[in-house]
Parts: sequence; C-alpha cells; structure tokens
Amino acid sequence: MTDGRDGRAGRFAVLAVALLAGCSGLRGPEGTEAALREQAAALPALGRSSGQSAADAARNGVLMSPSVREAASLVSASADEVRVARAALFPSLSLSLGGGVGNAGQGDAAVDLVGEQQLTSFGETDRAIRIADLDLQLRFLDFQTEVDETLINVLHAVQDVAMQKELLSVHNAHLQQLQHLAGLVAARIDNGASTRTEALEARSRLQAAEFTVLDTELALAEARDTLFRLSGQSEGARIDVVAGSCGASALSEEMVRARLEFLRSRLELERADRARLPGITASPLVRGDVADGSTSVGLNVGVRSDVLQGGALTARARAARNALAAAEARVETVALEQDLEERGLTRSIATGARRVGLLERQIALLAETRDLYRTQYFDLGTRRLTELLEQEQDYSMRRAELVEERAELMKSRINCAARERTLRGQLNIEAQSLYGLPLTPNPA
Repeated sequence: MTDGRDGRAGRFAVLAVALLAGCSGLRGPEGTEAALREQAAALPALGRSSGQSAADAARNGVLMSPSVREAASLVSASADEVRVARAALFPSLSLSLGGGVGNAGQGDAAVDLVGEQQLTSFGETDRAIRIADLDLQLRFLDFQTEVDETLINVLHAVQDVAMQKELLSVHNAHLQQLQHLAGLVAARIDNGASTRTEALEARSRLQAAEFTVLDTELALAEARDTLFRLSGQSEGARIDVVAGSCGASALSEEMVRARLEFLRSRLELERADRARLPGITASPLVRGDVADGSTSVGLNVGVRSDVLQGGALTARARAARNALAAAEARVETVALEQDLEERGLTRSIATGARRVGLLERQIALLAETRDLYRTQYFDLGTRRLTELLEQEQDYSMRRAELVEERAELMKSRINCAARERTLRGQLNIEAQSLYGLPLTPNPA
C-alpha cells in the first residue's frame, strides 16, 4: 500500500515539475518586439542638451513630452498583450482546495492540481498572436507620429518666439520714428509752420503705435511661455531646415498604418468566419485527498466549440467584413490625402517664397517713397502730414508682414521636412533610441 502511495506521489511530483517547466517556457521578446529591442540596443540613448539652439530645444522637447512618454508606455503594454496571446501555446497550471457535504457535494476536502495544454485551435491562437503583433506595430507607429508632432510643435514654438521678437523690433522702430516726427511737428508748430490739428494727428498715430508695441510684448511673453513649457527654454533661435519636394514615400507612417489596419481587419474576418471551429485541450489532473493522504492521477481531454450565440457569430462575421471593406477604402483614402497634402505644402512653400520676394521689393520702394515724402513735407511743404504718416504706417506694416511671411514659410518647410522623413536627421536625433525604442523613422 505504501509503495502504491509512493508511486503515485512520485508521479505527482514528476507531473508537477513538468507542468511548471512548461508554464515557465514563455521566454523573452519575439517578433516585432524583438526586432525593435535589437535595433534600439545598437543605438545610443537620446540625451538632454544644455544648448539654446533650435535643435537643442527640439531634443529636449521630445524628452520632456508626456505624450511621447505615454505613446512609449502603450508600446510596452501592447508588447505584453502579445505575450498574453502567445501564452495560449504553453501549458497552464492551477491549484485548488475544495470539499463539500451532501449527495451533490464534492465530499472530503481535496487538493486538485490541474494542468492544461492546448492541442489545437485550428489556427485561432496563431491569428490572435498575429493580431496582437499588428497592434504592437500600430502602437509603435503612434509613438513615431507623436515624436514627429512634438518636434514640429517645438520648432513652431521656437519660430513663434523669434517672430515675435522681430515684430517687436519692427514696431519699436516705428514707434521711435513716430516720436521723432511728433517732435519735429511740435517744433514746426512753435515756428508757425504747422497746425495743432497736425499735432493731434501725430499724437493719435503715436498712441496707436504704443498699443501695438504693448500687444506685441504680450504676444512675445506668451510665445516664450509656450516654448518653455514644451522644451524648457524660452528664447527663440535660428532654424535651418531644408525642405525638398514634400513628397512622402509609399511607406509613410500613414500608409503603413492603413495597410496594417487592413491586415488586422482581414485576420479578424478569418477569426469570425472560423469561430465555430473547436479547440481541443488536454488536462492532466492530480488530486490529493486531505483526509487520508491518498493521491489520484488522471487525464481529461476537452473539445469546445461555439455553435450558437443568438446570432452573434453571424453578426460578428458581417461586422468584420464591413470593417475589412472600410480598411481597404482607407488605404485608397490615405494615398489620395498624401497626394493632396504634398501638393498643398509644395504650393504653400512656393507661394510663400514669392510673397517674401514681393514684400522685400515693396519695402524697398516704400523706403524711397517715405524719404521723398519727408523732404516734400518738411523742406518743400508740398505734402500733408497725413500723407507722410500713412507712408510711415505702410512701411511698418509691410515690414511686419515680411516677418510673419518668413515665419510661416519656415513652418511650412518644417512640416515638409517631417513629411519627407528628413526632419529628425537634420536635428541630429535620428540614429538614437528613446525609452528603449528606436527613433529611426522607418525601422527595418
């Protein structure tokens, strides 16, 4: 009797060890996660910069961005979901203690050690793993998109600070010029060469210019606050970004995302069409009776299939087909949107460059006209003060428009470089890693 119990106990121990070894067999990253980690391991980690250039602000902005950190965390969470899906390929082990009374009860207390190993699911587990891996790739694309959007936002903020500083310089110069003119008009009044009406007109224009300077100072402070919040620095800097044709490759993030979603939808349709296929499992069982110390060993085989769910299976298959059709249409939509966006950016850059050239020529002409009007008003008396003040106003307005147009042109070039996948390289942050993920735009 003792030998029998010892034999059963031995079989129990062997089975338990085998099951535990199987349950711990899910090792390390595989698939997309392994590829990402391998590539990131070969790249230096992105570090913080103490400089004040636009590239330094962009680098620090990526490191500070909570949205980038959130996207990286979602990539890690998605990688764990792949492990969860892959765990179905390995044995599971559960331990329970129970007992009961009555005819339907479990009887004396017993310890059950139950293992379960999937024998076949007719491809269901493999499809679930592939879907989870596609989700991981989609989350990584979201991370890449968030990095690009952060770079664009920081560089736009740098450009806004630089623009507001230059606008403040233009408006201050206009204010000083009006102050000088007001002084000359006051002197002419004392000499009887001008009227008090002209003095009032000059003072009115002077007050309007003071308001403009005040508004620009406020806008500059707000722009600096925005830049500091995004990058930790508050001064603008020169941005040197070169843009080409603004064309995205066929493997742009938007197109890759659309194709991945199409593949995912196709797998979901396969799952829905084959939902009634059974899953077969083997379940070794070891039961230990607490009362008499005896053990018993068994093996159960289970077959489970969803045959009827009140129409849910048919509805799920129909929904999957519609989702697949939508994903296929999305691929075509992305191709069209890419073409339209490319044309729009190219047109914006070309038009902006032409407007800059026109404004520069117009400003040169206004400068000559302004000098002529001054001579005609102060020396010849053939011009009215209102005409001179209008010329001063037009000259200042055109200079301000030139500053704003150059800023918008640079923003379009930044957007174009991001679309061409060259922005990170120009900022020297491409061949690096962040949060254990590569910053290469299109990793292999």
